[in-house]
Amino acid sequence: MSFLEIKRLRKQFGDVTPLRSVSFSVEKGEVVSIIGPSGTGKSTLIRCINRLETPSSGQILLEGKNICAPDTDLTALRRRVGMVFQSFNLFGHLTVLQNIVMPQMDILGRSAEDARKEALRQLRRVGLDSKAGSRPEELSGGQKQRAAIARALAMQPEIMLFDEPTSALDPTMVSEVRNVIARLASEEEMTMLIVTHEMRLARDVSTRVLFLNDGEIAEDGSPEQIFDSPLNESTRQFVMRVNSWQWVIDYGRTDFFMMMSSLEAFCQSRFMNRRLMNSCEMVVEELVSGHIQPCLKDYDEMRVEFRLETIGDNESVTLTAEFSGVDLDPFDEYALPMSDAIVNSKTRRIPQDGEGIRVWEIIV
Repeated sequence: MSFLEIKRLRKQFGDVTPLRSVSFSVEKGEVVSIIGPSGTGKSTLIRCINRLETPSSGQILLEGKNICAPDTDLTALRRRVGMVFQSFNLFGHLTVLQNIVMPQMDILGRSAEDARKEALRQLRRVGLDSKAGSRPEELSGGQKQRAAIARALAMQPEIMLFDEPTSALDPTMVSEVRNVIARLASEEEMTMLIVTHEMRLARDVSTRVLFLNDGEIAEDGSPEQIFDSPLNESTRQFVMRVNSWQWVIDYGRTDFFMMMSSLEAFCQSRFMNRRLMNSCEMVVEELVSGHIQPCLKDYDEMRVEFRLETIGDNESVTLTAEFSGVDLDPFDEYALPMSDAIVNSKTRRIPQDGEGIRVWEIIV
């Protein structure tokens, strides 16, 4: 018997059905990440497991007992199933310590002293004991999420559910929350379900990854299989999209500053090291300013599509620039000497089949 088993779970809101028929099981000590496009029912799924949503049909078995049954004691269930939300849900008028103490007293019936000891223990566990007396408004986003994790852990759940735990954070704060979750996975052997859009989190901490698409589990496998050799075409397309950055200069029209901001955000989301990130930005900037913009005064109908894809564990990237609309090679005919020198020093040009296609591989 599996610790947690989902059988043909369905959830419908009026005419919308985010979960059509979801079935999978989780063993004790497993860390299962749930990924997939927005709107495919990922958060709805774990909210059903915690009974924050009532399934339309199907079963959720926790150690063999159907927690969808009408007589389920929801308070007792939530003692066993912890939940960490993307928006932290901390009480602003309470200190961090009070936010963790009060649920223990209200739900578990612990004394104030025992609840305080447990709260401090969990704050030390997430590296936040120095902030016990602070209010949430005094914390960074990463610190708020760590406080929320400590609050959930203080209830001593048997399984932890994370609903997009890093989505509300700046890229610079994601790593501190990811490190806490990774430590729980490796050192505590805690059973966890993690809904996430952060692929590095899913890859680094999971024993299994579920790809949810169109309300069903499209693929269930190890992180290596899902991210390196997906069997399902929809999984492959999803993984390719999240690992790549695309931008189109359409017939001379683009917002250069928005383009560079988008590229920087992508590099940060992939946790690129600073050297590689700077190289990516420099090459794209010089390609646009020194190769493409000089063409536009004569060929404003030119269309350029950039695609940057990560390779391996962000050790290098491939940048593809595809030109259409004109029959010319701006890299030979229009390149400014300084830009050409910078691009050539950072990249290797690889010939490709197909007219007007050039590929660079950034050398770091």
